[in-house]
Amino acid sequence: MKLVYFVMTCSVLLSCNSASDSKSSEPDKDENTDIFGNEIVNQPVNQPNLLDSTEQYLNDVIDVHCRKTLYISEEEDYEIKVFKEYLNQDSVIDAIITINRLAFAKKKAQESEQPIKAKEIGYMGPFNAFYFYNGATNQISTPLVVPSSPLVNLKISFENISNNSYKDVLVDYRIRNSSTRQVYFLYGMVPSLVFEHTIFDELGTNKQEAYSFNYNPGTQSEIKNILLTQGQVNRIPKQSDLFTFEPEIINTKKTVQEFFFIPGQGKYFSLGKN
Repeated sequence: MKLVYFVMTCSVLLSCNSASDSKSSEPDKDENTDIFGNEIVNQPVNQPNLLDSTEQYLNDVIDVHCRKTLYISEEEDYEIKVFKEYLNQDSVIDAIITINRLAFAKKKAQESEQPIKAKEIGYMGPFNAFYFYNGATNQISTPLVVPSSPLVNLKISFENISNNSYKDVLVDYRIRNSSTRQVYFLYGMVPSLVFEHTIFDELGTNKQEAYSFNYNPGTQSEIKNILLTQGQVNRIPKQSDLFTFEPEIINTKKTVQEFFFIPGQGKYFSLGKN
């Protein structure tokens, strides 16, 4: 049985050395297809807005779409979370929908020749994904798969980075005892990866490192710079599962590296570490 959660952020309409090599999509791209040319599902105009409909209707529509686009069998159990936020220029609320397929990952591990090894690496694989839902057009995008450990769901948060009128999408994912943050800008129906960097690594070891993310006025464009500062991991309780534990990171405010956005390249760059 699927589990559906709803998260509503408190905000309203206010207002790369290590960066990803992913290119941004052109703003004039056909909004009925994704970056691979796949058709984007569009709910008929006479159908209710998904976020204004009943929980059962929302659940059913998302379920059909996920099973079709991720080739999920009717027998598979998986988890859905919905995060609501204003993500583009219109005044209609949008959403990010995450999918977690932990049960399927464990099943595939048992069927493999190395089930113990799969468990040791946290069932790492293509078992976390997310979708963008456009509230104004009532469309759900095709999935963006984030290879990671399904022991932890994708963590979604939002920040004003590209502008102050609506939010941009932050996606945090886990691989063993490390965590990484991705930043996505939306171009039509296509979330484009513009930045990616470690949040913490080697958690619980003597090689442990952590960073804090700060968003400052842009120096190369109106889009904000991303300033990485040294983070300090607060005390980790004994017996913590380091593959799933999320530590508190204290911002030391010691600058490590600053990244700036180049619109013509569609991604962040840096001059190097301090």
